[in-house]
Amino acid sequence: MRCVALVIAATVVQPAIAAAQGARVRPRIAAGSLDRVLHDIAAAAGVQLVFDAALVSGRFSPAVARDLPVMQALALALRGTGLRARAVEAGVIVLEQEHTAAAPAPDSDIVVTAMRRPTLLRRTGMSLTVLSGSMLAERRAYDLRGLTRLAPALNPINTGPLQQRLSVRGVTGTGESTVATYFGEAPVSAPSGTGFDPGAVSPDVDLIDVDRIELLRGPQGTLYGAGSMGGTLRTIFRRADVTQLDGMVAAEAGVTAHGAPSAAVSAVANLPLVPETLAIRAVIGRRRTGGVIDNMALGLANTDDVTRRSERVLATWRPIESVDVEATWLSQRNRIGDTGVATAAAGRLATRAPVRLPNKERLRLLTASVHWSPGPVRMVATASHYDWQIMKQLDFTRVLAGQGGSTAACARYSAFLGEAGCDDEQRARYQGWLGTRLPAALYQPMHVTGTSGELRFHSADTTSDGWTAGAFLEHRIDDVASNAVRADAVTGLTIQPLDLTGRRLIETVFDQQALFAEWRQRIIPHLTITVGGRLYRYRRAASGTTPVPNIITGTGAITSGASRTTEKGANGKLELTWSAEGKPTLYAIVAEGFRPGGVNITPALRSDERPYRADHLWSYEIGAKSPSLDGLTVEASAYRIDWRNTIFATTSPNGAFVYNTNLTSVAITGGEARVAWKGSRLRASATAAYVDARLAADTLLGTSEGVGRRGDHLPNVPRVTYAVLWDWSVDAPHDTARWVLGGALSGNGATHSTFSLQNRYHERTPARMLVDGYLLYQRARWSARLGIDNVFDALAPSRISSSDFGVGQTYVARPRTVTIGLTRQFR
Repeated sequence: MRCVALVIAATVVQPAIAAAQGARVRPRIAAGSLDRVLHDIAAAAGVQLVFDAALVSGRFSPAVARDLPVMQALALALRGTGLRARAVEAGVIVLEQEHTAAAPAPDSDIVVTAMRRPTLLRRTGMSLTVLSGSMLAERRAYDLRGLTRLAPALNPINTGPLQQRLSVRGVTGTGESTVATYFGEAPVSAPSGTGFDPGAVSPDVDLIDVDRIELLRGPQGTLYGAGSMGGTLRTIFRRADVTQLDGMVAAEAGVTAHGAPSAAVSAVANLPLVPETLAIRAVIGRRRTGGVIDNMALGLANTDDVTRRSERVLATWRPIESVDVEATWLSQRNRIGDTGVATAAAGRLATRAPVRLPNKERLRLLTASVHWSPGPVRMVATASHYDWQIMKQLDFTRVLAGQGGSTAACARYSAFLGEAGCDDEQRARYQGWLGTRLPAALYQPMHVTGTSGELRFHSADTTSDGWTAGAFLEHRIDDVASNAVRADAVTGLTIQPLDLTGRRLIETVFDQQALFAEWRQRIIPHLTITVGGRLYRYRRAASGTTPVPNIITGTGAITSGASRTTEKGANGKLELTWSAEGKPTLYAIVAEGFRPGGVNITPALRSDERPYRADHLWSYEIGAKSPSLDGLTVEASAYRIDWRNTIFATTSPNGAFVYNTNLTSVAITGGEARVAWKGSRLRASATAAYVDARLAADTLLGTSEGVGRRGDHLPNVPRVTYAVLWDWSVDAPHDTARWVLGGALSGNGATHSTFSLQNRYHERTPARMLVDGYLLYQRARWSARLGIDNVFDALAPSRISSSDFGVGQTYVARPRTVTIGLTRQFR
């Protein structure tokens, strides 16, 4: 049974192992110190060896004959040392102590690439969560929301239909994302929208045929750049296998309490086109999740059904032993039938919204990477391009209706009629006209294209000493058309063709260039220092026009034209790591994070309110990871973050517009701990995170979360999050069969929606807990799964919010859902 703790359960997959094993050592390697012989073997075969230098220190190796497969050459060099070689992915082999069946290899001995080079997880001096693809499948984590239930350090904040903002360690704010999202080597950012807030939407692709997911906790400004103030989320798909034909088909059906049924199918096919040289891997997924929210005003049931459609094609080409070329194309299309929000006044799973607002998105990504191993240096060159379209709709009825008493809006309507002022007769006429524009919606198609490239080099030596250096370029263009439109009072849908009340257009161009490097050196036995830096330059240009001014909200006050901002500077990092075989790994890190500022294109702003400055933080962290003690591992970390000029949202006086401003400062303290045990049958882990994020000084500007004072907690950040995962494996009577019984308990503490508890729109989201369970039967290439999600049918809202757009809007957990699934592997 692969471990269901928050680490990779096995090494990687058979394609990677076969690729590494296929390399050969052509020249003869002379006898000598084991350390020197291993380096000669790695250089001759064009592979990377990952090992602890202490394991081979003082050992001798016999000569290695010429033209041997690399695994055979390593076996000869390691004979009699108690060490073994294990291939984990293309061109990467780990050396480790031999383990018996009674003492299996700990999961912390696997290799990860979070540091842009292969490292052993237990020797990686940073806070890192790793989820294996097998774990995601067994626990039915097929999307971003399911993923966050397995990784409590990753906090999702619902921001709208199909939308959620990600935060790590309480680092959350509007503007550029604080958690960078990568697919392999390719970063992806959402459209900026009208509020210049790409971080409000995180890419959500089907987690089918995934190798692993790596969550880097803490700022990663050196290696990953501006979008990584809180952390970095990397999804690494299984690569095409050049050695064998294989595939998979799966189907699932489910029923949900208080809602409509669900169904899903998926398939994977791996095709070697030229054995040992060229292969493609195709993945397809279809999922329909039945709705659970009823609209009482429109008389509709289960309106928030979700449809997900995905395709992915990966290719691997190995023209020579030292070169690997990988390419990935993916397409993801998601649609939800309504906003998916319940309101407290309407009932547990109900709303009385006057409109029904389907939302949809389409993301297409193409990325290619070249891995070259020319002796003592490794090179990775990556280019990517993505196209992301979002059709966002919001209920605008309450905002417009709230302007019925606005003298300014009344005067604008009078001016539209060629009159001046707003006497009682004019006000009554304005209010009558306003009623004809209701119910109302915001209809906002938005679109972003992004192109990026990175050239990175690192030393082939993966022991204590080494270096990484590279350059990164990115160019993004996005646009949004914000249409205030009228909706049909009977169906709740927006009237087509659009019946416009107002229309404004915004376009943004974002460019960044960066140079980065990290250097690591063992300064005394077992103690390594790492120094890193990143030089960056950002340029953002934004322009807006108002083809149809909205008389009610005053969008005619937007001045047409372009605005530009430029930021340049540097990020730094300093790390000390102490690591010895059989001893705990200890580390201390000081690191910087950064996000660029920008310019708001919003009506009626003063000149000093239009720009918002870049924000910046320093993070100080200490941590420890224990070795495996009879299957038991423990890790813990503590940190302090000082965050200056925090970019956050503020709302216009009429509540119709949101734009960015800067808070004074935020101070965050916290810690994380994880205990895992891996036995022959029982596997279990318990993970918890504590975050105390507070204003470090009074916030003199009113924000959408209200005026804040020193000591107020950051909104929507729970102090405590946790997850307990376990499974029990039992062999069935058949030689190739087994039963697995597993479960999970996850949750978080209460949160508040505003800085001040006295804010008129303050909401408290109570603490939540969810319990899941499953029974898995596996025999040969077949597996069947029976699962129950949300066993106790808890409401468990993830967020309750109120604003001028709506009061008591509640994002609830999906009610109790029973699923049955069947999977067939082919080889």
